[in-house]
Amino acid sequence: MADLDFESPQHTESDPAADFLQREQGALAELGDDDLTFAGGAAPTAGDAFGASEQAEEEPQSNDLYSAIQSADVFATEPEAVRKWRADQEQLLAEKDRQAEEERQSLLDQAKQDLADWEARQDEQLDKTKSDNRSAEEAFIRERDEDTPGSEWERVARFVDFNPKNSKNTKDVARMRSILLHLKQTPLVR
Repeated sequence: MADLDFESPQHTESDPAADFLQREQGALAELGDDDLTFAGGAAPTAGDAFGASEQAEEEPQSNDLYSAIQSADVFATEPEAVRKWRADQEQLLAEKDRQAEEERQSLLDQAKQDLADWEARQDEQLDKTKSDNRSAEEAFIRERDEDTPGSEWERVARFVDFNPKNSKNTKDVARMRSILLHLKQTPLVR
């Protein structure tokens, strides 16, 4: 068994990320873009392309580079079903936004109409109250200025409540009530 020559795993395994980058750099070199400069001023290396530091470049990074490429591929190539779902969700959200805006506008229009109706009712009620107060004031002034002899006690009697049932919680004013009632029926003769 000593004559069997097995290759060590270090020599048989190749770094897929490094191979990919080497092929891409070769393709770019063919196009004449091999001296690209970036923000750092140098062309990207395998470690720079995936955010690895210079120290990490010195160490074997086959797992880190491969996972970085794989995660970049996942973000770059989105499945058709997910893309369709996103588009459907965007349409659904846009439709819901449109319906919400229509409902909001409808509520605003309804509120404006209700406010206008309320203001109209308030104005109508205010006008009615003003006219009632004017007529009551005119009647009060007419009665106040009335000079008919013998009507003084009738005017006083209008302010007196002659119903004893209504005044249960007040002082006993029965004697005063009876005097006013007597004066109303038989006024004083001068």
